[in-house]
Amino acid sequence: MKHEDVVLMLRMIADTGEATNISMEDLISLKSYNLIEIEAGQENYKSPACTLTKKGRVMLKSNSK
Repeated sequence: MKHEDVVLMLRMIADTGEATNISMEDLISLKSYNLIEIEAGQENYKSPACTLTKKGRVMLKSNSK
């Protein structure tokens, strides 16, 4: 994943609260870097409800134009 892709995904999750059109591999990658949290019980859904962690919010804010 490129840096721009990560910022785009974080922006999408921040706006909608769901991980729509994001592959499960990308979600696992974002979670491994502690940028998002997948809500309990939604791990197996196609578009799980997600929230940004403090680290994710800081990254999104620092890369917003």
